Order: sequence, then structure tokens, then C-alpha cells
Amino acid sequence: MKQQQPRKKKYVVLLLCLMLSFFAWFTLKMSENYTAKYELEVVFTDIPPDKTLVDYSDSTLLVTFEDKGLSLLSIEFFSKKLKINYDEITSSYQKKHNNICLQENQIIRYIQSQRRFSKRIKSIHPEKICLRLKDNEE
Repeated sequence: MKQQQPRKKKYVVLLLCLMLSFFAWFTLKMSENYTAKYELEVVFTDIPPDKTLVDYSDSTLLVTFEDKGLSLLSIEFFSKKLKINYDEITSSYQKKHNNICLQENQIIRYIQSQRRFSKRIKSIHPEKICLRLKDNEE
């Protein structure tokens, strides 16, 4: 019976060493820089009650991020849906019109403001999304 304890202890030490080496490897891999492309489904929210969203030019956005692996991990594991708040992304000038185009810099700033996305965006395609709204009749 006494020989069983040292053998069991060896396996525990071996398992602990394997876990530590995996953790060290994972940390090194996640600290490297990666370039990753994600296709994000675009959904508009918070359209003003006096307007209806009739159509928009693109329902998906191809975004290329260039960042450390740990920063890209949240994008990898969570929903690839980009909910764009109409009220936040549009300027006061754009809100006065029913046909507007959200420009590349607006879209990039909006994505960067979302916590779950990396702030290091290399490119987006298409460069703009055009919206067509109509006024609701009262």
C-alpha cells in the first residue's frame, strides 16, 4: 500500500507540469500579433419612432483586425453580430435626411467604441453603408 502513494504523487506532479506548460504556451501564443478577418452581420437599432428603416446597402461587413491574440479572442468566441445604434452613429446633419451613407471613419469609430471588439482595425469592406428611411405617417 505504501508504494501506491508515491506513484500517485508522481502523476499529480506530472499533471501539474503539463497544465503549467500548456498555460505558458497559451500565454505566449496569445501575446503574438495576428491579422484576422471577421464577417459581421449588421443590425440597426434605435431607429427614431417617427422613421422606418426601409433598406440598407449591406447586411454584412468584413472587418480586418490586427491585434494581439488575447484582444481578438472575444470576437472569436462571441456573436458575430454588429448592432449599430442609429442614434449614436449618425450626426445631427444625417438625422435630418432619409437617405444617408455612413462613412468608413464613422463605422470604424463606432466599432472601436464597442467593448467586445479590438480597437486596432486595419480595414472594413464595404467602406460605407447607405440607409434609406421613410417618415412615418401620423
